[in-house]
Amino acid sequence: MKEIELKEIDEKVYTETLDNGLSVYMLVNEKVNNFYMTLSVKYGSVDTEFKGENDSSYTKVHNGVAHFLEHVNFNEGEGKTAHEFFNNLGSSINAFTTYDFTLYEVFASNEFEKNLNHLLDYVQTPYFTEDLIKKEKGIILEEVKMGKNNPSYKLYYGMNNALFKNDNRRYPVTGDIQDVSDTTVSELQSVYDTFYHPQNMILCITGNFNPYEAMGIIKENQSKKKFKKYKNPVRKVIEEPEKVVSEYEEIEANVEIPKVKICYKMKQDSFGEIDEKVLGIYLSIILRNNFGATSMLKEELLEKELVVGIGATRDIFNGIVTLEINVETKYPQEVIPIIQEQMRNLKLTKEDLKRRIRCNIAALINDFDDIEYMNTEIVDQLITYGKVYDDMYDIYSNLNMQDAKRIMRKINLSNSSIVMLLPFKDNKE
Repeated sequence: MKEIELKEIDEKVYTETLDNGLSVYMLVNEKVNNFYMTLSVKYGSVDTEFKGENDSSYTKVHNGVAHFLEHVNFNEGEGKTAHEFFNNLGSSINAFTTYDFTLYEVFASNEFEKNLNHLLDYVQTPYFTEDLIKKEKGIILEEVKMGKNNPSYKLYYGMNNALFKNDNRRYPVTGDIQDVSDTTVSELQSVYDTFYHPQNMILCITGNFNPYEAMGIIKENQSKKKFKKYKNPVRKVIEEPEKVVSEYEEIEANVEIPKVKICYKMKQDSFGEIDEKVLGIYLSIILRNNFGATSMLKEELLEKELVVGIGATRDIFNGIVTLEINVETKYPQEVIPIIQEQMRNLKLTKEDLKRRIRCNIAALINDFDDIEYMNTEIVDQLITYGKVYDDMYDIYSNLNMQDAKRIMRKINLSNSSIVMLLPFKDNKE
C-alpha cells in the first residue's frame, strides 16, 4: 500500500490498486468517531453512447439509464434491499448520479467491517427483473415529474439547453418521462456489464479506522468474487461548438421574484497551457472577488435593494469553460447590464489575491476535519483529473497577479446566454 504525502498539510492518503483493478483511497481522521465510505463508478448520465474496446459499433442507451441503474442497484433479491441491511446496522446510506459518475455512500460509526463488505457486495451484485424494473419506473417517473415542476430545475436545464448544442448536459440526469418509460432490462444489463467492473470503480474511505485492517477486509472480499473481463469502454466523443444555442430565453415558473442566469461559454484552450485545476482556481477567485459574498458589487446591489441575492460559478469539461452569474432580482432589466459591465471590467488587486489565497489555504487545512467533504474532494479529483493532488498548498501559494491578469484578459465574452425565470402570467401555475 502506497502513501500520498500531502505537502505542508501533515496528512496522507493511503492508496492501492487491487489485482482486479479496484482503486482504493483512504484518509484517516482520528479526531472523529465515525467513517464515510463511497464506492464510485465512472459512469454518468452523459455516457449514452459507448462500446467495448474490441467492439465495432457503439451501443446507444436512453438518457437517464445511469440514474435508473443507481435506483435498481439497491434491490438484492428475495424482496430484500440494501436499505434494510444498513438500517439494521444503524448506518445511513444513499446514492446519487452526476453527469460523470455514480456514487454509493455509507455513513456510520460502528460495524466497520459489515458496512464495508456490504457496500462492495450490493453494488457488485446486480439483480434485474422485469417486475423490478416496472416497479422502479413508477418511482423514477414521479421523481422526474416533481423535478420538471421545480423552478430551479427549469432554470438550470433552461440554461443548459441555451448553452449546449450537442453535449448531453442539456438533458436531465434522470432522463425525461419518455426515456424512463422506454428503458429496458437489456439496457441496464448492458451498462452494468460494461461499466460496473472493479477496474472502473473507486473505493474511498475517510474517518476513524485502521487503513491496514480496511485493506485486508477489501482484499478478502474481492478475492471471493469473479468478474467478467473488463471491456475497457470507449465513450463516443461529442464535439461541442463554442457558440451558444440561444442568447436569450424566458421561462415561466411558480416564483415570486425573477431569477436570472447569465452565462459565458468559451474554449478551454483559449487560456493557453495551464493545468485545468489551476485554471479553475483562478476563475473561481476572479468570480468570487467580483460577484461573491464579500464583493463590492454585491454590497452595492443589496444596498440599493436591486437584488435579493447574487453569486457566480464556473465549470470546465471536455474543452469547454462556462462562467455563470446567478441573480435573484425584481429588476432584471436594470441588473443585467450592471452584471455585463462588471464582466467587461473584472477587478482583482494584488491585495485581493493575497486575501483569497489566505482564505483558500485556511480552508484547505480546516477541511480535513470534515470527512464527507474530504471524501468528495478525493473522488472529484480522481474522476476529473485522474489523480490526487499532493501539492494543493503549493498551488495556492504560487498563484500570482501576472497569471491572474492574463486569465482575465483571455475570458471571452462574445458567446453568452441569458435565461430568465419569471413568475407565471396572471399568477397561473
